[in-house]
Amino acid sequence: MRTTLTLTTAAGKDSSIGQRWQAPWPIPDHATVKLEHRVGYRQVKYCWRASKWRYEARWHSPLPKAAIITYPCWCLERIRPGHGYGETAAPRVAQTWVAGRWLPTRQVRYWTKLANQHPTVTTLELVRAAHPAATVKYFPGNFPQGAHDGRTR
Repeated sequence: MRTTLTLTTAAGKDSSIGQRWQAPWPIPDHATVKLEHRVGYRQVKYCWRASKWRYEARWHSPLPKAAIITYPCWCLERIRPGHGYGETAAPRVAQTWVAGRWLPTRQVRYWTKLANQHPTVTTLELVRAAHPAATVKYFPGNFPQGAHDGRTR
């Protein structure tokens, strides 16, 4: 099942936003989709589970008060819940995808705080890497209706 999310713009035309084929990484077809209208921006969440992790890919329009990320972007996070006490206890783990690797979400949020207060080239690059711009990229099995993968059949 393909989910098409459309919003009516001020001009009255429908524009597709935050669709899975615009993400910089594959989003499975079985991911649940939630469209949220927040104060001053819109957000689309895709959630799914795989290998004991809960994944959440979020697309959002530009945030009204954002100083660094001023473009529609994506963010990919994963959480492995902690469990129990004793010998088999495990802590909760939250990670964010940044420039091709998983980093602790706590660290990414700290960089964002630093970049807002005392921006440096390094912190700005890291925050932008954690929030890639929404671009159209196609992955096998992840195409919008009517699109093709360019292979001859």
